[in-house]
Amino acid sequence: MLRPPRVAVVAMAALLAACADVPTAAETPPDPPTAPATPPAQNSARPFFSGAFLGDANSTPEQIGPAIAEWTQRSGKHPSLVKTFHNLECDWSAGAWCGQLLRAVRNAGSTNFLAIDLRWTGAPEKGLLDAINAGAADARLTAMARGFAAFGDPVLLEPAWEMNGNWQYAWQGIENGANQNAPAKYAAAWRRIVGIFRREGATNVRWVFNPNVGNPVQAGAGTGHWNWYGNYYPGDAYVDYVGAHGFNAPRVWGGGWTGFSEMFDGARADHILSDLVNRYPGKPIIVGEFATDEGAGNAKAQWISDAYRALLNHPNVVGAVWFNMNKEADWRIESSPAAEAAFRAAMAEPRIRAAFDVAASTSLASLAAR
Repeated sequence: MLRPPRVAVVAMAALLAACADVPTAAETPPDPPTAPATPPAQNSARPFFSGAFLGDANSTPEQIGPAIAEWTQRSGKHPSLVKTFHNLECDWSAGAWCGQLLRAVRNAGSTNFLAIDLRWTGAPEKGLLDAINAGAADARLTAMARGFAAFGDPVLLEPAWEMNGNWQYAWQGIENGANQNAPAKYAAAWRRIVGIFRREGATNVRWVFNPNVGNPVQAGAGTGHWNWYGNYYPGDAYVDYVGAHGFNAPRVWGGGWTGFSEMFDGARADHILSDLVNRYPGKPIIVGEFATDEGAGNAKAQWISDAYRALLNHPNVVGAVWFNMNKEADWRIESSPAAEAAFRAAMAEPRIRAAFDVAASTSLASLAAR
């Protein structure tokens, strides 16, 4: 069952907290141990960069520093990536609200990972991609690019996430024709955005392509369907990292309990993790958002242990961002003592770095042997 629509709100300097998932094939929750074991160390020097979205209330210039410190204490690992949500009306100059947030994350020792809603006040809800491709957002994008260029430090940008979803984001294919032309419009808009940033000297920005797992319009339809995620890909020259978003919450969206591997690499997910490696072998993978609801017993704790074991074992995954907010479900690691203990145990893996390193995350030499 597909999850219900969630429409992000557009407002100046407002944060947009959004996540998405399509529950995949039913899976009976395992009977986990009371104290999940730490994932085993791998025979690889490849680093892994763990990140977190810390919730709307914490995503402000005043609150983000203390929230990062609390997360570090709770999880046992400083987040190398901190995700926040913004729209095209944000002012990224040093004295503005969004610019202050950018610098507060940096001052706390983390790298900014920004999800960018492509709307602005007065932007069309229908035909948004056509408007962007016609230049309607160029002035805002230019100002944004200049703000990031002045910032100087690395920033990960995830424009228009979950473009293959069906929950009424104005940049999604279903809102821009719902046919084979829609993904091409999206890819063109992405390339236009990247081109503006490069023209303005924002070479510190790294671009993250994160669709939703599977095909929410027609689950299991495969590569022949117009909404298949790969149709939206803007090209290797315009993408630094690939990935996917996915959440396990049968109590919210129906279906059965779904383990991490099935959710991200099962048939209903179009085997997206494997497909990313096969189609884009030179692109490191960052899972841009993921989390699970509580289940029976210690099911969430086991899910967390299994997820990080799978992520650390994957040859091309270099990072993942936990969505730590009580929203559609209580995604937070502190939703139960067992879940928090499992997360803390996972973070004890020495390869998980407390600071992001662009070179280490993008170098093929840093990837485990395939």
